[in-house]
Amino acid sequence: MQVKGGRLELLVPHLLRGQLLRPGFVRLSLRLGLTRQMPAWAKLQFTNNGITPADLERVLGRITSLTSWVDEWESLGRAHEQAGQDALALGKSAQAGQRFLWASAAYNFAQYVVFMDPARKKRLHDQCVRAYAAAGPLVPNRVQPFEVEFRKRMVRGCLRLPDGPAPHPVVVIFNGTNGVKEELHDWSDAFLERGVATVTLDGPGLGQTFHRLGTVAEPRPLGVAIMNHIESMPELDSDAVAYMGLSLGGYAAIRMASYDQRVRCVAAVSPPYSVDVYWNVTLFSMRKELASLYAMSIEEMDRFIPRITLEHTLPDFKAPLMLAGGGHDMITPSDEAKRIFTHARCERELIYYPRGAHECFNVLADLRPRMSGWVARHLQKHRVAPPSRPKRAGPDPRDAAFVAAEAVDPDFADDLAGEGPRLEWHSHRANRSLAARFSWPWAAERNVQVVRETAIG
Repeated sequence: MQVKGGRLELLVPHLLRGQLLRPGFVRLSLRLGLTRQMPAWAKLQFTNNGITPADLERVLGRITSLTSWVDEWESLGRAHEQAGQDALALGKSAQAGQRFLWASAAYNFAQYVVFMDPARKKRLHDQCVRAYAAAGPLVPNRVQPFEVEFRKRMVRGCLRLPDGPAPHPVVVIFNGTNGVKEELHDWSDAFLERGVATVTLDGPGLGQTFHRLGTVAEPRPLGVAIMNHIESMPELDSDAVAYMGLSLGGYAAIRMASYDQRVRCVAAVSPPYSVDVYWNVTLFSMRKELASLYAMSIEEMDRFIPRITLEHTLPDFKAPLMLAGGGHDMITPSDEAKRIFTHARCERELIYYPRGAHECFNVLADLRPRMSGWVARHLQKHRVAPPSRPKRAGPDPRDAAFVAAEAVDPDFADDLAGEGPRLEWHSHRANRSLAARFSWPWAAERNVQVVRETAIG
């Protein structure tokens, strides 16, 4: 199949699943009340991002159209926001903070399906930002403003610091298309538990940054501005900075780090190798909606899309790289992460979930600790006074190569053991990860499979 930007190997089942995103099909599904039959794995997109199971069931039971989708989620947001204000008046700050977080998440899911009404989308986004700002001083590891001046405008983000003495290593996290930085709160928690400070930012050209695709195509100057600002903050260790991104934010993170050697490592979940995979293939039926999201015409986006590719970036990319992709991703085909892994020349690791969905939202219980741990370990190497190496688990007695390499160098042993794809199985009963399955809702859920592959730069 030939598209602008290169040849894409796409299977027919993936193209068929992509048709489920057509606006007409979505409207019909909602009218038929199919949200009530949403499978357990699909619900994790909500419950893994700030929505309680009880609220999710209540809202899904009331949705019959795109209009009611927005109205019901907005109504839930208002209810939690009011409850937060009431709790705050009673001096229950912890309860108020949680309520405001729930309100922010509800407003965020309300704006997800709004494309052609920019005014309402902006109002919902503003409500999401407002509720999260109210939660900021009340939640553990409070949320502080992080503002970077770029091209005479302010890029606004959120900073959270872990417990312990400063300066802290830091990871800058970017969202993707139609995402907001406020929904990255749980990702931030995962890094804070590892002692890593977090800066959450709307990806270049998204959210509170600029709604123009040109910024996405060339995000490198913004990356330099972010790093310069981090260097001015004494509470952050500018020698131990990582970038992480989801979907299109993963593309931006890789591109920015390729230009700035101060970024020590990069992690990307469901990143595209070339953005034309969205515009010309998986989201082809939503061209009008995507153009509206970026305040552009379809013709104008056609001119920009070919520029958004990692083809000329990866050969010069030096930092360690961790990639994650899902085999049931209807937005970014899993082959995109594999293409990045194949064309990169740096130290790199690929985590592939054969039944993972977009941004691996249904396997985050496995991915979040895995990715946050990988970033923390790489940043620890660049600390001014790194602690002594922790005790390591014994080698697998079945792997003779691993035993031999362990005697020489532990890190080399890890690399050697990862030369080929390694398979892992995780029972969904042990965590909140469920395999994405496009089949009958009464069929039994299967375990989650993980494929790990590494390469030495």
